[in-house]
Amino acid sequence: MSTELDFDYLSEQDIISELDFKEFDDSDPLGVHDFFHNKATTYHHNRISTIRTVRIDGKIVALFAISMSAISLQHLESNERIDLVTPLRYPAMLIGQLGVDKKFRDKGIGQQICNFCLGLAQDIGERVACRYVILQTNPDKMVLYNKMGFTKSPKLPDENNKIWMYRKLI
Repeated sequence: MSTELDFDYLSEQDIISELDFKEFDDSDPLGVHDFFHNKATTYHHNRISTIRTVRIDGKIVALFAISMSAISLQHLESNERIDLVTPLRYPAMLIGQLGVDKKFRDKGIGQQICNFCLGLAQDIGERVACRYVILQTNPDKMVLYNKMGFTKSPKLPDENNKIWMYRKLI
């Protein structure tokens, strides 16, 4: 995709009611549509997550939520464990939700959002410990994240068939 994307923070003036984050079959298996239409402003206002907008020519085409988190050792492959380190969790940045409006899918926007998040985590990790970028997805979306260098957690999916994926920062 050659179109320039602009990343910004969600503001009170932003209108997101027109955005459709549901799957093409109208399902919302990861709760992305519900989150952005019913919870995102509360999360953003209360600093639970930072909600970022992605715009093309001033029009919002995608949203994503990020926050500081940690990944449990049980979610990591055994070779990720650090000798002589006692924490049961390692610092991570969580991509909590990521939604691209239906009209703008298959244009590489999700990949550009992931690249932005990886760069942001790398920058944060130089000032405040951040070893991984983590996210939760379903098996249908794993291909995108595998291409981006994310690894599927060895932990079994939860009751909603969501799986954890992680990528170690360089």
